[in-house]
Amino acid sequence: MSDIAMLYHGHAEELHPAHRGFAESIDADIVSVSNTSPHTTKSFYQELVRGYSIGKYETVIAEGSRPLYTGLIHKMIHGSTLIYLCADHRLYELWNSSVEIESVYTFFKYLLGEYGKPVVRAIAQYGVDGIIAVSDFVKEYLRPIFGNSVPIHIAHPYIQPDLYNRLGDIEPNLEQKTALTVGRSTRYKGVDLLVDAWPAIRERHPNAELHVVGDGHSESYANTAGVTVRGFVEDITNVYANAGLYVQPSRADPFPVTVLEALRAGIPTVVTESTGSQSEVKKLDDRLIASTTSEGLSKCVNWFFDCETDTKQRLSNYAKERGRWFNSGHKKQYFRRKFEELMTEIE
Repeated sequence: MSDIAMLYHGHAEELHPAHRGFAESIDADIVSVSNTSPHTTKSFYQELVRGYSIGKYETVIAEGSRPLYTGLIHKMIHGSTLIYLCADHRLYELWNSSVEIESVYTFFKYLLGEYGKPVVRAIAQYGVDGIIAVSDFVKEYLRPIFGNSVPIHIAHPYIQPDLYNRLGDIEPNLEQKTALTVGRSTRYKGVDLLVDAWPAIRERHPNAELHVVGDGHSESYANTAGVTVRGFVEDITNVYANAGLYVQPSRADPFPVTVLEALRAGIPTVVTESTGSQSEVKKLDDRLIASTTSEGLSKCVNWFFDCETDTKQRLSNYAKERGRWFNSGHKKQYFRRKFEELMTEIE
């Protein structure tokens, strides 16, 4: 048994693979706090009980905001050090009062965001000893909540090794005005913003196409000229190979690995200003950073489609160079170093 536990919500396969790698890099036990829907009172009860039942650890890492409940209980009972690995958007939504109400749990979050910020801030600053954020964007939105007394370090996730290798062999078709977005159907991913932007893009580039990949997206998106809804795709490398541009239209996204995958494949990428991966895309060209609106997305996509071939190739070369850094060996080692630095700072 390790002295460190990484707490996560869900079944074993639901833990982000990069976060599993982070846990392995510091020899942490991996512990689920609940395997039921996070929108149920049963899950909330399980999370509180697990704070006692998982046993004694010197350090617990909450992978996301939900396991913080378990971590806080564990700290009160066992005196453990509580680290928050923040790679989710939930506190951003809470703090910016942008919670979409779809259950009793999300209604409670909405009320907290509207009226309970002082309470949230007090609990956060008292309970959490240190934070590892996955991007500068995350660090910036956490600081008003946790204040300056809680140290925050940054460690980015990585592309899974097999996919990393396959993406490195791709030569994107930059002359093709085909854009791609990959992700599940959920509001914070902002796919609706991109679909709404497509008519303005087609006005300027009549042959422009958008492929939407991922489970659960509305088939009605295909009613927009140039938009194809492809659903789940088994071999994602073929999808990337046929794209000339990747777009991440998120309303709030800590550091989506799909952006890293696109960069690794050498695909120039447009992201919103509320996407953590903007730190990497800015290194290509800051004109690829869009405001989080349909108008902002259409402006950036049109700019790229207007570019000459040599400009697109230059951006592709820069993209491949940035993507090269997001391999598992390098990022797991970096996480371990940042974790050790954080623990030293806390002590």
